[in-house]
Amino acid sequence: MATSVLLADFQYLTRQGIASLIKAMPGFELIKMVDTQNQLIEQAESINPDLIIIDITDKDKELIPKLRLLKDSLSSHFLVISNSQTKDSIQELLTMGIKGILTKNCSEEEIISGLRAVALGNRFFCNNILDLVVEHPSEEDNCEPTTLSPREFEVLELITKGLTTAQIADHLHLSIHTINSHRKNTLKKLNLNSPTELVVYALETGLVKNS
Repeated sequence: MATSVLLADFQYLTRQGIASLIKAMPGFELIKMVDTQNQLIEQAESINPDLIIIDITDKDKELIPKLRLLKDSLSSHFLVISNSQTKDSIQELLTMGIKGILTKNCSEEEIISGLRAVALGNRFFCNNILDLVVEHPSEEDNCEPTTLSPREFEVLELITKGLTTAQIADHLHLSIHTINSHRKNTLKKLNLNSPTELVVYALETGLVKNS
């Protein structure tokens, strides 16, 4: 069965562009497009689609509480496309439990990957968002933000859920050696020393939620 999609984008050009992309993707069905907040609420509650894609701009701050209510009342997965790239605004979405966040600078490949991941209930943040949420300061003044690969991020999420290395390997159909390598690389990128620090950091920054 195809993944039903409700697209809420308040700008004509971006709405049409995203719609065209969804329509070309096998396994997805765009069942409704809306261009106002009132239409979004009405249609989301009426249709209860598998996936809701919402474009949020800096001018749409009043949409955040409405999005929170929808998130709490529907079984739909949510993918947010945001033009706001401040850590506070992204943190607010993460705290709300939004699993997918893209920006309008994303490539077609990132958008497609995000759609597929969130439709399955997985987390997906584009590289621009990851640059914000996984930044970890060090003693060096020239420390640059680092990003996790999609696989490293997936392993991190499973670690925070309490899975052992063997369980993660089985879940992802990878070898234990590969999982250990991903964990070591993640620790190095984030300048952390142990899996315990990794879990604490991931939860405190909102990179993953303890659920």
